[in-house]
Amino acid sequence: MSSEKNIKKIDLNVLDQAEKKVSIAKMKKVGIAAALVLFLAAGSYAAFTMLSGKVIGSRLIVNNMNCPACVVTVKEVTGKLPGVVEAEVSLAAQDVTIKFRDKQTDTDQIREAIAKAGYPVKLEGLFSPEGSGISEPVIAGVNGKPVFAKDLNIPLLADMSDPSTKDPATAFFNTIGKEVLLQIADSKTVVVQPYEVEAEVERIRTAQGIDTDEFAKRISQQFGSKEKYFQIVAQRLGIRKLVDEHVVTGIQDSQEKARKTMEWVGTVFKDADVKIDPTFKEKMHASSGQDEWKTFWPRMISANTELKNLLVQ
Repeated sequence: MSSEKNIKKIDLNVLDQAEKKVSIAKMKKVGIAAALVLFLAAGSYAAFTMLSGKVIGSRLIVNNMNCPACVVTVKEVTGKLPGVVEAEVSLAAQDVTIKFRDKQTDTDQIREAIAKAGYPVKLEGLFSPEGSGISEPVIAGVNGKPVFAKDLNIPLLADMSDPSTKDPATAFFNTIGKEVLLQIADSKTVVVQPYEVEAEVERIRTAQGIDTDEFAKRISQQFGSKEKYFQIVAQRLGIRKLVDEHVVTGIQDSQEKARKTMEWVGTVFKDADVKIDPTFKEKMHASSGQDEWKTFWPRMISANTELKNLLVQ
């Protein structure tokens, strides 16, 4: 009886070992097949990339967008271009950020498509999907949207007065803070009409006592182009509308308006996802002793900046 048990036990061990060998053999075959699939997929992707090009990003000014339908139009006309991977249109910022494959389309085709749709357009710069600059250095990303180094040099007030010298910390606060607020304005569908922008531009020109030709010359010198100046004016008006219509509506007392505004600004700044370029972080730290947005904005929010003056005017 015991011998039969031993025989059965031996037989079971043999079978178990045989099954393990089969399982290992199957696993090896599956592993080889998976590796082959991955190899072929990698080769196919490399071939696809070689033929279609690498993905790069561009940011373009788009003037005269005056309703959500304009956003849809710009998104559609750019989305139809070959090689366009993604298009993010901002009504409040008056711009579009597009990622595309560089061997299938280019910025000239993108600009032409937007211009044919009826919008003045100008390229601002190119960047890589990882957030580094190509034609323009990228200093930060705000909720995924790139901020170029040259953005720090653009005056926020747009009143054509001689720009005061700004330290890097103040310029950074104005620029990043403005972008955060414009993204909030988009979420609230804040709309600025072209006639409002034109009226504000004329008001500024008249207040400065400058004739049309001289005004155009100063715009070019200070802002780089008419398109950029009109964009900045539209952004200013949009931020003011955002605050007036969604933050302090119904409040009459000026001090209470200012208190409520800055309290709200602190909330949206706290929740913003701001990633700063490592190289620019070093400059920020040398200038202000801070190199992270979450520790930087609380100190700056009480300072006398262009952004604060715009918010509590």
